Order: sequence, then structure tokens, then C-alpha cells
Amino acid sequence: MPPDAARRTYRKNKEFYDNLQKDPALKKAEDSVRASVLLISGCQDNQLSSDGTFNGLFTGTLLQVWNDGKSSSYLKFYKAIAKRMPPDQSPNYYWVGKPSKKFEKQKPFTI
Repeated sequence: MPPDAARRTYRKNKEFYDNLQKDPALKKAEDSVRASVLLISGCQDNQLSSDGTFNGLFTGTLLQVWNDGKSSSYLKFYKAIAKRMPPDQSPNYYWVGKPSKKFEKQKPFTI
């Protein structure tokens, strides 16, 4: 979302968003979530994602590594991408919730 649009939206709905931040039930909500999510993203929170020729650098690298789905697991897939990235852009590999080794060993993007 463009920063200007985010600011306008916040200002227009300030009371709603401020109340969400103060809701004690939401502060405890993370502990009650039973789902797990594996995040693989283009860079760390303190970095910027570089552009590439057609896609962003991370997406372009991911597509090269993807190689028609020949990666054997999420961790190997991530490591192959990270190995090809420049030192100033380190892809993120992060679990929210309880990590699932069974899921992590699956071929990426399959069910």
C-alpha cells in the first residue's frame, strides 16, 4: 500500500485502529492461534528488497531455483535461494506458531 494511502486510511479510521492496539484480548490472541505459518520472504525486516530485470530480485531468484518444482523441501529451497542472493539482501525464513517438520520436508508449494 502506498504510504500516502496508508496514512489517509489510518487518519480516516484512527479511533478504530487505536482501539485495536489497546484491546487486551488481541494482545493474547497469538497464544490462542493453533495454525502454523512458514514465511519465506525477500529480505529481513531491516533490509530492502532489490529490483530485478522482470520481477524483484528475490522472486526472480526463487523462480530460477524453483526449476519446475524440483526442490525437495522448503528448507533446501530457501537455502538455495539465499545462497544466490547478495549479502545485503538476506531472505527471511520464519515460523509463526509451532514449526512442522513434516510440512517443512514437503516439496514446496504442494499439498
